[in-house]
Amino acid sequence: MFAKKFIERTFPMLDERHEIIEFGPHIPLKIFIHKLGSVSKHWHSSLELLMVLEGNISITVDGETWQLKDEDVILINSNSIHEIHSENGAVMIAVQIKLSLFNQFQTDLTSIVFDCNSATTPDFKRYANIRFAIASLIQANSYHSDGTDYMNYSLSYYLVSQLLENFKSNASETLQKQQKYMERLTRIINFINEHYAENFSLSDLAAMENLSVPYLSQFFDKYMGVKFIQYYTGIKLEHAVSDLISTKDSIETIAMRNGFTESHAFIRAFKKQYQMLPSAFRKQQAQNPTLTAHANDINYLLLEPSNYLQALTKYLSTNDLSAHSMPSAVHKELVVSDIPVTETLTPLRHTFKTFTSVGRAAELLDRNIQEMLIDLQKNVGFRYIKFHGILSDDMMVVSRIGQELRFTYTLVDQVLDFLLSIQLKPLIQLSFMPKELAENPDKTVCYCPFITSPPADMKEWNFLIEDFTRHLIERYGLDEVKQWPFTVWNEPVTSKKMFGFGDDALFFRFYKHTYDTVKSVCQDIQFGSPSMLYIENLGNADWIYRFVGWCQENNCLPDFMNIHYYADIILPTSGDDFFLNKATASCFPQITDDFSLFIGGVKKIFKTLGLQDKPVYMTEWNFTMSHRNLISDTSFKTCYIMKNLLKNYDRLDSFCYWSLTDLIRENPLPPNQFHGGLGIYTSSGLRKGVFYVFYFANMLGDELIASGDGYFITRKGDSYQIITYHYIHYGDLFAAGELFDITETNRYTAFDTTKSFDISLQLTEVANGNYNVKEYFVNRHHGNAYDIWLEMGAIPLSPKDTDLFRGLCVPGFHQSRLYAEKHALTYTAELEPFEIRFAEISPL
Repeated sequence: MFAKKFIERTFPMLDERHEIIEFGPHIPLKIFIHKLGSVSKHWHSSLELLMVLEGNISITVDGETWQLKDEDVILINSNSIHEIHSENGAVMIAVQIKLSLFNQFQTDLTSIVFDCNSATTPDFKRYANIRFAIASLIQANSYHSDGTDYMNYSLSYYLVSQLLENFKSNASETLQKQQKYMERLTRIINFINEHYAENFSLSDLAAMENLSVPYLSQFFDKYMGVKFIQYYTGIKLEHAVSDLISTKDSIETIAMRNGFTESHAFIRAFKKQYQMLPSAFRKQQAQNPTLTAHANDINYLLLEPSNYLQALTKYLSTNDLSAHSMPSAVHKELVVSDIPVTETLTPLRHTFKTFTSVGRAAELLDRNIQEMLIDLQKNVGFRYIKFHGILSDDMMVVSRIGQELRFTYTLVDQVLDFLLSIQLKPLIQLSFMPKELAENPDKTVCYCPFITSPPADMKEWNFLIEDFTRHLIERYGLDEVKQWPFTVWNEPVTSKKMFGFGDDALFFRFYKHTYDTVKSVCQDIQFGSPSMLYIENLGNADWIYRFVGWCQENNCLPDFMNIHYYADIILPTSGDDFFLNKATASCFPQITDDFSLFIGGVKKIFKTLGLQDKPVYMTEWNFTMSHRNLISDTSFKTCYIMKNLLKNYDRLDSFCYWSLTDLIRENPLPPNQFHGGLGIYTSSGLRKGVFYVFYFANMLGDELIASGDGYFITRKGDSYQIITYHYIHYGDLFAAGELFDITETNRYTAFDTTKSFDISLQLTEVANGNYNVKEYFVNRHHGNAYDIWLEMGAIPLSPKDTDLFRGLCVPGFHQSRLYAEKHALTYTAELEPFEIRFAEISPL
């Protein structure tokens, strides 16, 4: 995969494409999003319908060139050679149509040629129907329901009918001639790909095709847009690059294996193509195997969901064929019988209460944030708190007078004094680099910047760490400080644009210096691993294995492991500057249990490394890293966190939700209250629905009776606590990273919200008699600030409105009576989509 992308960066093929809808086998369509700078000459057997969503493109089809702008549509006929260029980058939607599978009503649709190009014939009415069909296909697949496949079937035939009715052309002779050329070109390309290592020549190909060498050379150049020898060398280099990365074979062996006559020819070609020697490339990869070209460019703080498809939504307004416009009366049901409450029960540690978090140390000096944290502690009561930047310049720790370093801990003491006053102990993350110590003070991250440079002088860094550790012990006492976990830095696996050093060996040494310095002050202080991010395209298991292996060899093994989880799958960028200057995009897992699989994966890694007895603290956890994903304010987010917390209860030693509030200095703060921030509280201190996840979990008993999809039952004395939830997974379109028709006031279109959830739980071996049932519930009408704001008119709140609104952000409440006979009682609940509900059943 990496070798392929490395090759593509040197050829004019800066295309990025991902399939946003995966149709069933009976639907002969595929829909892609293209983000491109240039796509060189190519062809395919399917029809390809392109619509420009953003930017301008120049497209050449069979030698003719047109300029297309936003919302222009063009159809590429089967086997038409085409290339696309965009000076500033562009985004298109591509619908590939396998016309041969629509032959039920006509003998041979594949012989038909279409003339569909809005740049030459901009008849709005004809093209509006095409745009409507594309938009409707996307809307019909925003989530899957029982009728989705039938709607896809009808819309795909509607699209073909519009092409036949409005864009059919008479050009069968041209098509036959083109087909002949494409068959020849396909044979040649397939031969090159299969026999690249055999060092054949253009003469060999010409003899195989019964053509003259000059004719074949001209033919290849015309249709491929590149000289034969350049193309063939590129294919050989692609395979050679893969061998350089994946094997330890000599340069000469790799050269001969991949069709080069001798190693000098390979070295010359490699250097010409990549501006470095093969040996230098191999060394670079060995030093930083996890830092692919893509990872080097990522700054996930710029992460925003993609919204290119929103331009299509206006074509739905007059012709809405939505497959989901009619609500369903179907109820999802779960009945669980005979749940004994007196058998051996599982004791619970409630490790979700180990950590809470706030963005940075300096934020803990803000009175508004302090009030939010006091409220959280009063209602939940966490034990530790994670934050960044205790040594950063906004804490005013390090200064230099002449050549003398001076350390001042006044603001640090204020932060720690406040935390201890509300029964919170700090995780001392030794970060980030003070300007006076930084090798490169301009290497920063975040809107209010942290310096993430290595130190210019490791001795000065060690001096700071020793002095700081001794200060903490002197002020707070050794017995207290020994209870505080220490670590250093954040996510060193990320790119040099973020927290990474760009050199793993340098970071490992930096970690050991910090570890050794803290341990030299007090060997009993618990010093853990740096925060490890382990998600697709940003971090991988290899970094963890190498880090732990290095620590084992150098006597600095962490006392605990420190991990982060976000569901984002970062989409690879094309390498085009246009997109690198735009926000990074991500998609999300289609499976519902990605979080559980992640935990199983990291536990397996740590067990393999012999670390199964080390505490594993998850010190950051959220659905997305983006501060701008609109569904983060919805009841979906509340239910997502509840489901994943309960299904993985106590599997790790902490589950630290990131972060306390939307009032966080990582990104510019938007003016609107509900902008899709990560917090438990909005920037004005309103409780979001996710607050009640932890509020409800805090009321659970200390013994687990039973759990399953949708429920979690505990016992405390002679009373029983039940949490139920109605989780609905997002559709494939949202999973592909596309918002489409999600707007500020319409954020649930990615979900099938037509079904309620009826749940029935029979508890057995209970004492006979009357019981009181208290229920608290959070859904789209109770407890979630965003949904209540919608019901109030979705108008921006004034400070006075916010104070009044605060009193509305509370759960619904209901009481009832149950009677247990024959030592059994049955608890039932009907849950709305995304509802979470806590019930306590107590004897009267």
